[in-house]
Formats: sequence, C-alpha cells, structure tokens
Amino acid sequence: MNFANYLDGAAAEAPTDLAVTDPNRDLTYEEFAAETDAFANALVDLGVDAGDRVALYLPNSTAFVTAYFGAMKRGAIPFPVNMRFEGPEVEYVLDDAGARMLVTVGQFEEHAASFETDALEHLVVAGGDRGHSFSSLVAEHAGPHEVHPRKNDELAELVYTSGTTGRPKGVKHTHGNLSANAHGLVNAMGWTSRETTLTVCPCFHVSGLNVTTTPFVVAGAENHFLPTWDVDTALSTIADREVTYVFLIPTMLIDVLNTGVEGYDLSALETVGVGGSPMPRERIEAAEELLGVELLEGYGMTETTPLAAINRPGQDVYKAGSIGPPALEVVDVRIEDPETREEVGIDEKGELMWHGDTITPGYYRMPEKNAEALVERPAPADRDAETWTWLRSGDIGRMDADGMLFVEDRIDDMIISGGENVYPREVEDAIYGVDGVEETAVVGVPDDRLGERVVAFLVGDVTGDEVAAGLRGTITDYKIPREFRVVDALPKTSTQKIDKVALRERYD
Repeated sequence: MNFANYLDGAAAEAPTDLAVTDPNRDLTYEEFAAETDAFANALVDLGVDAGDRVALYLPNSTAFVTAYFGAMKRGAIPFPVNMRFEGPEVEYVLDDAGARMLVTVGQFEEHAASFETDALEHLVVAGGDRGHSFSSLVAEHAGPHEVHPRKNDELAELVYTSGTTGRPKGVKHTHGNLSANAHGLVNAMGWTSRETTLTVCPCFHVSGLNVTTTPFVVAGAENHFLPTWDVDTALSTIADREVTYVFLIPTMLIDVLNTGVEGYDLSALETVGVGGSPMPRERIEAAEELLGVELLEGYGMTETTPLAAINRPGQDVYKAGSIGPPALEVVDVRIEDPETREEVGIDEKGELMWHGDTITPGYYRMPEKNAEALVERPAPADRDAETWTWLRSGDIGRMDADGMLFVEDRIDDMIISGGENVYPREVEDAIYGVDGVEETAVVGVPDDRLGERVVAFLVGDVTGDEVAAGLRGTITDYKIPREFRVVDALPKTSTQKIDKVALRERYD
C-alpha cells in the first residue's frame, strides 16, 4: 500500500482536525490532503512520473510535508536534502539520486538555480521568484488525485546520511518500512488522534521525518513544525500549542536545562523522547526534574527507519543508560562477536544486528556498501528459516537478563591501548561525573608504545588534572586518558553529533 493513503484516511475520518502547522500557516487534515492532491496533480502536469525522484531542499514547514506526501501520492520518491550541506554535497546527492525536480524556498533559490545535474529538469520555489512557484502550482492544480498504487516492498523515500566518513549514502525506505515504523511507534507510545507534537528536529534527518512526522499522520494527530532550533521559540510553541510529546536530541535538552522553563506553561507535556547521541544519565535526571515528565531513550538509525529499540511509557522496568528492549513487534536483534561472528551471551558485548520490517533493503546505488552492511547469519532457533539477512549497525551493545539493551560504543570508536579494549563512551560517562565538565569526547590517537593512546577533549571550567583526579577510583587506570585538552567547543556533524573524525584530525 502507498504510505500516502494514511493521509487520506486521516482526512476522511477527521477532516476538520488540525493536522500540520508552521509559524505562518495552519492546515486541517482536509486542507492538508487537498494541497497534497494538488501538488501531485502538478507533478503529473510537469511530466514527473511514478518512480522519479523529487528532492526537498526545504526547512520544516507545511510546504515540506505537502511536497513530501504529494510526491508520494504521485508514486514518485521524495527525498529530503540536508540544508547544512555545502553546494558540492547538494549537487552530489541530487546527481546520485537522479532527481528530476528540486523543491526549495526563496532563501535558497539562487543557490539552487546554480546546481547542475544530468536529470534535474524542474525547480520549484516556495516564496521566491525563480522556477515554478510552489503556491501557484498548488492553487492551479486543485482537485482530487488518485493515489498511485505502490507495493509494500517498493521504494517510498530516500534519506541521505550526513557522510562524516565519506560520501553521503542514500538509505532506501520502502512503503512497508514506513508503515511498520509508524505503527510500531504509535503502538509503543500509545499515540492517538488526541496527541500533539512539536517537530523541531530537521525533517532532512530520520528523527524529524520518521519519529514524529510520518507516525503522527498514521495516528491522525497534530504536528507543529519549527524551521530551526531556538530554545525560547520551542518552549513557547510547546506551551501555546499544548504539546503532549516532543522528541529532542541531547544538545537541545541541554539548551533547555541551561535556559530553564520559568514563564512557560508546559502542563500539557507528558513525554519527551531523546536520542540521536548519548546523553549522560545525570543530565537526563536533571531534565526530568525540570520538566516534570518522563524522558524516554530509544535507539534507531537511518537504516532502521529508525525504530529498533524503545523505552515505552509506563513499562515495568526502566534502567539508567538503557535504550530499552528491542521493538519486537517490528524487529529482531542479534548481538555477535565482531571477530568470531558467534552470538554472545547475556551481558556480553558485541555488535548489534537487526532484522525486521523497519530495516532498509539497502543503500541506493551502493552494492559494495550493501554487501558490507547486510549479511547472512543464522535466524533465531524458533523461526522457520535457517538464515536471515541482518543489518550490521556498527554499534557495540549488550542485553541484560531482563532483555534491556545498552549501547556501549561505536566499533570504529573503540580504542585498543596496550592490548586492552577501551570504550570511549564508558570513559565519557565517568568524565561527566566530574564537576565543571560541560561536554567531553574521548578518542584514540596513535602511540608508538601502546598502539593507541586515550585522549579526552573537554569543554567547561575545569582542568585536565582535576578530571584525572576525579576519575581515579571510578574507572580502571588504563581507561583514564593519558592526555586532556580543554577546548572552547567540540566540532559537530550536521546531525549535531560530536565529530570524532574531526577531533582526531585536529589532534594530528
């Protein structure tokens, strides 16, 4: 089934309910569905066919979701473009995807008009002067549009990774992936049409697109978009719109902690989801106390659409630092030793591997990467098949006796120092327990004697000697960094994760 059918279903069930807003517009489900129909009609008129790729170089907005679902109704394949990409990176993803249309806003129209790729034929601009006017296309093509039939295993969207270790990779999501992810989240979180969310994580990342935007259409619920992160605007929107759920990345939550919530009525807020990168337990507890709600950690990646593991409201057991149990409604997890490829036991560390309905069928036009990431391994003993295709996550994790998962680190980040394995995340968690540390990152650098030496970068009113003293007795001696560097700020990727590749290069 075409995933866009869920939008028409929500519009038929509750046409006058508020669907999506941005700072300039409110759309009911009836209006939202009508505008997506009109955009789909415009695509037909412009010769955009089913299966063609439509690039969305847009901030979070009603224009974004109208173009996204409109393209999907046509049977085309929408894909958001990271708005933090530089020109050559944008051109690369447009060319890699073979985009026939680029939809953008007036702020970027001159930049967008300079892109040159073989397949690109149409430029559509919301609030600008170049190319086709987005608003005019929608107004001039009003009328119903029959949703193009799609099968569950057919491609629905592409989401490009940020490309910190190479070219951005286009992750394929099928209509079945989107449906499984949306239903899995709606059921796990208990969302209904009475829910209200704020989407402030960018929709060019899977967190903005598939944690709230697509699931909330399935729920027939209300979604408020902000184009950029501003802590005061976000808190005002949560208060004014009576938001019940919001998903934030750790840097956003830290901004909330630093700003405080005095003067904002957040009484409607019930749950805050947090993910995207590790967050120290002390910060999570402080945010829960400040906001007076549960903070629920989960786990996902672009390749899992992203639902893979999740802590749920009201579950029997919460454990500090746990990403929750696997979302068994949609996935199975395997944890294996990266060297022996044998499955590990309870509380033993290994690579997290995933199989199930939310797992990508692969990367777009990257057979070598697919061969590395998607591997054959034994299926669980209680299943009919002997082997399954499993997604290698690149994350080191473990499962405890209660079935709770913990992510220890990235395989690529693990440091081998003097023959001992050092997991940077464990060291970072210990460093966060030292007063004065605002942010930290631990990396391994080459060392003639040890192979790799543990180095910690620190942000805050603190010295390396103070941190070293605070670590003694909390972690094993060989895990204590041999060197500390206090810096003004840590480099971040476009997803606001700490860029450890850049840190290693900075050290050199």
